[in-house]
Amino acid sequence: MKEKRSFAVSGMRCAGCAAALERAIKALPQVEEVYVNFASGRLSFLSPAGMPDDATVLAAIDDLGFKGSLPPKALTPEKEPDLTTDFRDFFIALGFTVLLLVACFGKIPAEFKWNWVVQVILLIPVLLAGRNFFIRGIPGLIRLTPNMDSLISCGALAGIIYSVILVAANPGGHLYFDTAAMIITLIMLGKTLELRSRRSASAAIRQLLELTPPEAHLLRNGVECDVPVSELLAGDMVRVKPGEKIPADAVVRSGESFVNESMLTGESVPVSKAPGDQITGGTVNVDGSMDVEITSTGEASVLGRIVALISEAQNSRPPAAKLADKVSGFFVWFIFGAAILTAVLWMIFGTGAQALHFSLSVLVVACPCALGLAVPIALISGIGRGAADGILIKNGAALETAAKIRQLIFDKTGTLTAGVPEVKKVVAAGCCEEDEFIRCAAAVERFSEHPLANAVIAECRKRKLDFEEEIKGFSAIPGRGVRGEINGKVWLFGNRQLMEDNLVMLKEDLDVPAGATLIYGAADGVFAGVIAAGDRLRDEAAEAVRALKKMGIKCFMLTGDNQPAAEAVAKVLDLDGFYAGLLPQEKVQKLKNIRADGVLTGMVGDGINDAPVLAASDLGVAIGSGSDIALESADVVLLSSNLQEVVKMIKLSRMTFRVIRQNLFWAFFYNICGIPLAAGGLAVLCNLMLNPAFCAGAMAASSLTVVLNALRLRRVKLQ
Repeated sequence: MKEKRSFAVSGMRCAGCAAALERAIKALPQVEEVYVNFASGRLSFLSPAGMPDDATVLAAIDDLGFKGSLPPKALTPEKEPDLTTDFRDFFIALGFTVLLLVACFGKIPAEFKWNWVVQVILLIPVLLAGRNFFIRGIPGLIRLTPNMDSLISCGALAGIIYSVILVAANPGGHLYFDTAAMIITLIMLGKTLELRSRRSASAAIRQLLELTPPEAHLLRNGVECDVPVSELLAGDMVRVKPGEKIPADAVVRSGESFVNESMLTGESVPVSKAPGDQITGGTVNVDGSMDVEITSTGEASVLGRIVALISEAQNSRPPAAKLADKVSGFFVWFIFGAAILTAVLWMIFGTGAQALHFSLSVLVVACPCALGLAVPIALISGIGRGAADGILIKNGAALETAAKIRQLIFDKTGTLTAGVPEVKKVVAAGCCEEDEFIRCAAAVERFSEHPLANAVIAECRKRKLDFEEEIKGFSAIPGRGVRGEINGKVWLFGNRQLMEDNLVMLKEDLDVPAGATLIYGAADGVFAGVIAAGDRLRDEAAEAVRALKKMGIKCFMLTGDNQPAAEAVAKVLDLDGFYAGLLPQEKVQKLKNIRADGVLTGMVGDGINDAPVLAASDLGVAIGSGSDIALESADVVLLSSNLQEVVKMIKLSRMTFRVIRQNLFWAFFYNICGIPLAAGGLAVLCNLMLNPAFCAGAMAASSLTVVLNALRLRRVKLQ
């Protein structure tokens, strides 16, 4: 059986690096579905457990000049890149580049025969500051795996070598040392800003990791001591004080409090917790002190599984990335070919200076980074933005599918409805008052374990009626109802079949809500009334369905409930269709019927009893669940039970894919237009020559534009 394996890779400079690494890993035995994410620096692939071993994979990474390592565990934050050195080197390069420009065009006369010496002296610090372009670029070219640094280093070296030739011929003429310096400086600025922006795009996981406190109050033999959270084990007893974060998943053993779970579920109202209740690591204890027993830590905890899911999703390859990835694989070689061809043509039809000028421009105007970043940086931002709102999208393919969904099917109970039955109406038949009828019903039903019994009891409490009285001869009739004696009178409460079995004559003209489940009551064989109970719609259900329809999505419902109840819900919500009375396996068949015309169809359920149909749909959405089965069977997990999260998920997917399309368009458009213009297209058309330094700035701006466009997703409003 093959498993998914992942490695962290540093030192990649562009999509060409990622493509070269993919080819190298694909050459290893028994490796499939290799994907290198340039934006996040991750390599992933499928292979049998331990084959090839980690050392072999790391060696293959190192052979290409990159540094590989095993990724940190789920709750261990990755070390952020230190940009201090990058900014220092940039400012050094900038300062000496300005001085170099002054030497070329300012105070020092160009006729001064030693002017070139001054330029070389000023160029050396710039080359030292930008040394990484040469350290990474030249070896990559020698290994026949060129990258963006190869383009920059070759462009700078070409300008320097040509300038040396010119010095030998005419020491007082115009040189290209300043051009080489400006190319290096502008690219350094662009790469530093790009790296900083990419770090912002991947902030979602860091924010989740910050939910875990650094220390916990461990109880040992009743004595409290502070220990790092990383040292906690299942079974440890921990004290959580008011205002503190829960250190790990646990169960309350003593104490009561309210816990704020908004950081995970988005629900702003704190939830009451008492002994026996489960609590999740990363949530906040609001007001009371609790002693809790740790149940799971680290990667096994809810927060750990969520972090792992987000990380895997951000490092997946959506179908939309395939074209860009294919082009990236040979793009740098194409640029080298275009630069050489440009030089040859201008040598034939122009001058040597023009040949150098335009070939340099071609080398530094092309932007393989924009191609490599277009999709993954938008994916990282979009999935991270969803995670901040409790929307967990499992992979890039799911994100793309969600953006194209045109039909959504909902489960009823627990999804469109609250999943908790409540009394809709009480109708007394005349032998007793309405309050007396519901009071007697609650008195008998309190011994029943049926969900409808809880609804009857809740209604009685709502009316502030006392139903705690002695019941004689209580019995539960399976599939029928209950029986009990109150003050010498025998009461029956249950379905129609129970009444018919006991020869109770029912009234048929009762005014009860359509689709409600009816609990009939009889006293000493005489019909006494009926209680209409049913599951209530979620408050936001109608608004959510309307919003989805405005987005062009048809809404259907599949339920195991009876036809009248399902019809009532479908009518209120104005659904496009529904099927009732279905078993789980029958839901799968109905799903196939609904999408028979090939329209992409998603299923929204609670992630537990809807697992088969969630897995069978084009997009499975588990709502209000962080359970293991939801994470396994669904493509999207919504931690909140609010149906508006479904709307937000669709909007986010569409926005993310709009950004992906924009990025891809810009990356291709920029390179398709920029390369011919830099090669002399403008010179031929309107006698305008693009300066190589300007082309270098355009290259830096291009990749930065792609990143900044993706960062917009972090601030979009999804309501």
